Amino acid sequence: MGRSSAAERESLPAGSPLREPESAGIPGVLPPITPWSAARVAAIFQQFGQSPTPLHLVEAQGARHCLSRFWLSAPVDQLEALYRSPIGACYRLLIAGPMSAQPLLAEEERWKAELSQRILSRFDRPETFNMLLAAIPYFPRGKMRVADPLRQIPRWFLTDYATLFDPSLLQQLRQPAGLLGPSGGVPAPRPQTPHQAPAPVQQGVPPAIAPKRGNEAMALIQNKEFIGRMSGLVNLYTIDPSDAEVKRELSALRRQMGQIWLDVNRDQLQALYQTSFGQLFRNLMASGFGRETLGPEDQQVRDQLAPHVADMKKPGALAVLLAVLPFFPPGKIQFGGGEQFIPAWLLQDIASLQRPAVPSVFQ
Repeated sequence: MGRSSAAERESLPAGSPLREPESAGIPGVLPPITPWSAARVAAIFQQFGQSPTPLHLVEAQGARHCLSRFWLSAPVDQLEALYRSPIGACYRLLIAGPMSAQPLLAEEERWKAELSQRILSRFDRPETFNMLLAAIPYFPRGKMRVADPLRQIPRWFLTDYATLFDPSLLQQLRQPAGLLGPSGGVPAPRPQTPHQAPAPVQQGVPPAIAPKRGNEAMALIQNKEFIGRMSGLVNLYTIDPSDAEVKRELSALRRQMGQIWLDVNRDQLQALYQTSFGQLFRNLMASGFGRETLGPEDQQVRDQLAPHVADMKKPGALAVLLAVLPFFPPGKIQFGGGEQFIPAWLLQDIASLQRPAVPSVFQ
């Protein structure tokens, strides 16, 4: 991390225990969140994001501290599994949300300073990453740095760290050499005249599976609201798969994502796959949303597209594959022996994409 503040320099020496509060809240300052669950804490963060009233802020501060303490006591050999679980999805809602822009209470400043001092004094210790996870929610975006992050930060957290605090590292992680245009990682769609409709992927495949098509659909790739909304929905689904409204919105966004794959230039599929949009695609796949029973509209989309995956050597089949994958339960899609026609950049991910896991919220 960066230079220590005065508060950090006055923290306890490295060998002494953290002055942890005895409850999930900060005594005398924040109410405890007990009993707590990932769903309850996520609901608190979501409510604060929608209505940042003083009361909701106090609840969110208590929930933040609850999660911070959770990471301190988590087993060091289970951090990745926990980060990929509903509790990790809840944590990502916190660090990707508006709480980082809120001023800290004096007691929160002390808590942050103690954690920071411990991290600075012992970054080579196994439990240091527990402390880093505990401290991160108290830093504003862009206001913390870890030296040599490619070596110090686990790969399963590296993209989220870079998104929060190191844009240059994020660009490095996402830049496929020689493929991306000057727009910062988003492949440009083919120029179209105002009256020119996007071409179908191949004859017999209906190109329209979502309201936005062509250039309008491609513009969503750079739309932070679209990316952020879908990322949040994926995490909310991970926390509570029974939420009917979340599932309804995810279904619509899944169709729109499929339309983008169908409309993008075929020679730019790899470039798009390696951008934040591609990461969002992998997040949706990993969430297990494909297990949900398809509604009539989604079933129609799958029925229209799935036959064209049977022969992967046909032009446009790769775009159809990317469009239709999220409509299948993990492990249920068949390629008709055409794996040799699937490029390595996708084939190496298909096995893991077809297994249930929990994604990253940051895109």
